[in-house]
Order: sequence, then structure tokens, then C-alpha cells
Amino acid sequence: MRGRAVAAGLVTAACLSACSGDPEAERKDVEAVEERALAAVDGVVHEVAELNRLEFLSGTHEFGTCGESYAPGGVIHRVSLHLGQADESAEAMVDVAAGALEADGWTVERADNTAIIEGIKDENTVRFHFGPAGTEVEITSSCVETSDDLADEYQDQGSADLTWK
Repeated sequence: MRGRAVAAGLVTAACLSACSGDPEAERKDVEAVEERALAAVDGVVHEVAELNRLEFLSGTHEFGTCGESYAPGGVIHRVSLHLGQADESAEAMVDVAAGALEADGWTVERADNTAIIEGIKDENTVRFHFGPAGTEVEITSSCVETSDDLADEYQDQGSADLTWK
């Protein structure tokens, strides 16, 4: 009886680390999260930058793994943008960002720090930090469950520069 329990435990452990759904469906889910994040860059992030007269300096996006370090359970997508300084106060720029985010369907959350605002929509969270040296924007997705191999494949792609359209 004990041998069966051990065998069942080994099968379960192997399945947790290697069993997955359809790899093509997982890939489509990851690509959809990436597309929504990049659409936010081209949409609401551009709008906030334009309304606050912020110059684009640089930007990248990349994939990472999520889950346990010894058994990644999926993929996250991250966008990082660096925008220039503005003449307005951080509080005024947060108000402008809040209006643009809400108009685009994002749920807005104001932080205790009055220079930071976050928005949540679908699987993505966007965070604006308006500072005296410039503005940092981050978009991070929730974890998209994938096989370990697919998670590693996406992470191995490294980061890519973003173009400002």
C-alpha cells in the first residue's frame, strides 16, 4: 500500500512540473497579454505623456517567469518606460493620469505617495511615478500559467527596446 502512495505522489509531482495544457493556447495567452500591454503604451500612456508634455526617453519590455524559482509556473510581461521632466507638479500630473486611465477603462488606485498612481485593467497593472528627475512608467501583467519549458523560452528572449509611435 505504501508503494502505491509513493508512486502516486511521484506521478503527481511529475505532473505538477511537466503537465500543461495546450502549448499553442498558452502561447496565445502570453501573446495576448503582451499585445494589451503594448496597446496601453500606444494608447493611455501616450495620452498621459502628451497631456503632461513629457518627452519619451527610453523604454523596454521583457518576459519573466512567475511561480517558484525551482518550478516556474508561468510568464509575466513587463514594460518599463522613462519619460522626461515636466513643468507641472506631481499631484497635477497624477490627476491628469487618473482622468486618462479612467476614461480608458482602467480602475484607478491612488497611492499614499501623491506622485504615484496605478491603474488595473484586464491582466495588466500600469504604474506612473512622477518625479523631479522624470517620470517612470511600469506595466506588469499577472502570471499567465504555462509549462515550465514555455516559461523558460519566453524568459530567455531577454528585453527588447520599445519604439515610441
